[in-house]
Amino acid sequence: MRIMYNLIILLMISLSAFAVIYIKHKNRIMNIDIEKTEKNYSQELNQHKKLLDMKRKLLEKKLVTQNIEESLGMEIPSKKKIIYLNLVE
Repeated sequence: MRIMYNLIILLMISLSAFAVIYIKHKNRIMNIDIEKTEKNYSQELNQHKKLLDMKRKLLEKKLVTQNIEESLGMEIPSKKKIIYLNLVE
């Protein structure tokens, strides 16, 4: 009978040891997946910030030219109407 108790205790200890190893393995895999997801989100966020900055610059440029045209009543001439002067002495 005593041998049976010892075998049951040995089996329980072995099962708990394997359970700990399995849980640590699953935890490690889950952490790796979380890091990959965070890296992807970070890259997407940086790309979104770059797009917003480009949008802001384009909108600012358009508003500036539109403001010049409205306030001064001037238009930017076409390339055919621009005269370039060479000021060399």
